[in-house]
Amino acid sequence: MKVHPTNIIAGYKIAAKESCRYIEDKLAVNVDTLGEEALLNCAKTSMSSKLINADPNFFANLVVNSIRAIKQETILGPKYNVKAINILKAHGQSSTDSLLIKGYAIQTVKAHQQMPSVIKKARIACLDFNLNKFRLQMGVQVLVDDPKNLEKIRQKECDILKSRVTKILESGANVILTKMGIDDLASKYMVEAGCLGLRRVDGGDLHRIAKLTGATVISTMATPEGEEVFDSSFLGECDEVVEEAVGDNDFVFFKGCKKSSACTIVLRGANEYMLDEVERYAIYHLDPFMTLFAWENALSNLARLLLEEVLLT
Repeated sequence: MKVHPTNIIAGYKIAAKESCRYIEDKLAVNVDTLGEEALLNCAKTSMSSKLINADPNFFANLVVNSIRAIKQETILGPKYNVKAINILKAHGQSSTDSLLIKGYAIQTVKAHQQMPSVIKKARIACLDFNLNKFRLQMGVQVLVDDPKNLEKIRQKECDILKSRVTKILESGANVILTKMGIDDLASKYMVEAGCLGLRRVDGGDLHRIAKLTGATVISTMATPEGEEVFDSSFLGECDEVVEEAVGDNDFVFFKGCKKSSACTIVLRGANEYMLDEVERYAIYHLDPFMTLFAWENALSNLARLLLEEVLLT
């Protein structure tokens, strides 16, 4: 027939595009039309563990509801940030006693027992430095001629810490998070101001909380002019920060975050093995549901890829 192979391949490509267009128009099903039952069935199908397969309805609802809780409407359509779902484990009770809580949670305790356990309309400061007594850097030597000046040096160290804490509190912060330590002197000033302080917060949790609340993680208060400043624009906001006990552990919940919604799954179980098994199911199957919700044309895209693979091979 004297037809060049390039023309044949071009014809196959045109046929593939037309076939995909037909599938999208006539055969593709909108994800929104599938309803709640289809999503729950997807979750049940993905359960491969013998331990949790005995309660498929409970765990399927747990996963689907957690994805729905972080839904955000954007110009390009709904968006689901699966990192806004935090999974925590607490020993005790049955696995069916696991909880889905609206808000981001971290497993920690307040720096001092006299600090408030509940903060309404929280303004959050996220710090990447410690709030301990000021110490000179390694290699710096101070020569003291008069022993009486030693007390002045110690007092100056306390004054520098007091100045830092005061500037943070004056900016409007009533919740302070830091990756490092908070000593008793800094805790004293926070207690007097009615501020909640959390220390030794994991770096990943600190950055997620900053992103959810709109805060800025500050590594230093120093300015080019040699002063120390803490601006109120560095603070994040959420409706409530509350410390609650779940089982034998204490958790701090951040509810009503300003920038983005978040939720926390608190898994319960008799032992570590049971908790690890439930956590594996939850983590491995959140991403597929995020994709299923986020792209309404997921089914048509899959059909297009399969058809092109068949026609072009």
